[in-house]
Amino acid sequence: MAASTTTNKVLIDAQKIIDTWGANPTFKLGEVTQAGFTTSRTELETLDNLIETRRNELKGLINDRDDKTKELQALVTRARSGFRATYGPDSTQYDQAGGTRLSEHKSRARTKAPAA
Repeated sequence: MAASTTTNKVLIDAQKIIDTWGANPTFKLGEVTQAGFTTSRTELETLDNLIETRRNELKGLINDRDDKTKELQALVTRARSGFRATYGPDSTQYDQAGGTRLSEHKSRARTKAPAA
């Protein structure tokens, strides 16, 4: 499907064809019948509605997941801070919990004094 063609636009255009075809019953479109054309439009509309319903459901699930992620991240931070407070900033336990041991921090690079 071309990028500029949307499902909604196709449904609107198809309805115009159905209305025009209904006013001109002698119109022929090869092997395509008016009933078949109408059925195709109805099927597309049904699928589009189903997708919108599922998209809304998915949006709700994504929001729930994101909220739970923030909640758990806060707990992870608290637990890591607890390991640091209990066992020290250079402890193996703090490192195992995902912290960076104090002895593993890079020392600051010295900057040269500006020339006079």
